[in-house]
Amino acid sequence: MQGDFEFLINGTPHRAGGVSSATSLLGYLRDNLLVAAKDACGAGGCGACSVLLVDVDGRGEPAMRAVNACMLTLPMVAGRSIWTAEALGTGGQLHPVQEALASCSRFGCGYCLPGVSVALAEAYEGRRELSLGDVVGQSVGNLCRCTGYQPFRDALVSALRDRAGEGGEQRGLAGHLPPAAEGVSPLAYRDRDGVSFYRPETVVEALRLCQAHPEARLLAGGTSRCWGDDPGGAGAEAATMISLEAIVELAEIRRYGDAWRVGAGVTLARFADRLGDELPMVGEMARRFGSPQIRNRATLGGNLSSAPHHSDLVPVLLALDAGVCVEGLDGVRSLRLDELFTGFRQTALAEGEIITAITIPDLPQVGEGADVAHRMCGFFKVSKRGSNDRAIANAAFVVELDGAGVVVRARLCCGGVAAYGARAYEAEEKLVGEPWGRGAVQRVAVELKGLFPASSDQRATAGYRNALVAGLWQKFFTQNRDPGQPAYADVGLRDLLARPAVAADP
Repeated sequence: MQGDFEFLINGTPHRAGGVSSATSLLGYLRDNLLVAAKDACGAGGCGACSVLLVDVDGRGEPAMRAVNACMLTLPMVAGRSIWTAEALGTGGQLHPVQEALASCSRFGCGYCLPGVSVALAEAYEGRRELSLGDVVGQSVGNLCRCTGYQPFRDALVSALRDRAGEGGEQRGLAGHLPPAAEGVSPLAYRDRDGVSFYRPETVVEALRLCQAHPEARLLAGGTSRCWGDDPGGAGAEAATMISLEAIVELAEIRRYGDAWRVGAGVTLARFADRLGDELPMVGEMARRFGSPQIRNRATLGGNLSSAPHHSDLVPVLLALDAGVCVEGLDGVRSLRLDELFTGFRQTALAEGEIITAITIPDLPQVGEGADVAHRMCGFFKVSKRGSNDRAIANAAFVVELDGAGVVVRARLCCGGVAAYGARAYEAEEKLVGEPWGRGAVQRVAVELKGLFPASSDQRATAGYRNALVAGLWQKFFTQNRDPGQPAYADVGLRDLLARPAVAADP
């Protein structure tokens, strides 16, 4: 066991010795006079403490990811590289998004601006083509009470327009990225209070640690520590913590035959980056799942293991017929996803078992000569806020038709209306064999309204939740009344960036 560890902040090595395992990265930054990251909500909901973490994108290439410093304990960043708002610029100049924000001159108190600049810098530093929806969504994790979000979006568009111009690629933080992805290093650390923090390299090593320390708290992205989605309790610490971030196998996205195998340690952001185009429903879900800062840390395995009944991920994976691979020292077993959940925040995982991967089989072929002529998919969510909020109810639907317009396969999956996300098997059976039309849809809506044992809480009544599920199903039909037409299309930025810049309001 070691008594200290090293990490980088703005390119400068920092060595932490004896520091408590519960010390947040945010607290450490502010104690070391890096105060651009603000201490506000302490639960990942406001984005005022956003920093950039050198990580990887959907294809495993180095990338800058915006994360909430309040949600990371210091041992979680051992061996990692962090960049704060103070160091976004290079050579004594502001970062392009900071210049764009300054030129907009439409801001109030400015308290949130360092965190906003970090969030926008993530989009600028990324090299994938963005849609207008991506621009709108990039700042949803940053709470602003006085300015509003349009100036943030205008600033990002302005910076991206400049990046697309001559020499734009030379600016920013790209030069601080390593030439190739670097794995997360293993760690065995004991702090001054006797709390042990382990970061093993293999699944077997992690399982042996779980066996030796049955009271240990498992960590993946760490987002449940603040949101309280972990059965251990919000922010609860244990005498032993085991992080799974250094296990390469859990961070891989691979293609095997006719299925995808997604490691349980893959974040929601990487999942959507890699499969969002092939499976548009995944991209739709990801845009509504938390915020960019949350998605950059939250993992698939962590979300499934904590079994939140309001999970946005579960209905989508159910609709895609996903399964999970579970591993313990006694061996490996596979479960259908609907076999994983046994009750409210309860799973079929035995003591000492962990989820190691999620498998997603290919959907049946669509087109001429195939049994399926048309496929319609959609994800829907109702929450008190459009983004960065838990679902009151959500749903994922997949309906496939033959050439005559008759339903040959259906997956109707809902969350927030029962103890865990579930499929509406009875409604699916009634839909199959029916012609796709308002009559069949209305009959299924009646079935859905009384199918799930919803409960009432401070967010919504049981009756409202049941009515929402039926309403979301009817909305799906409205968007897919004509199966030959796409439900909607996001607007790309290519044409927008080609237009002349609009002068800021005086």
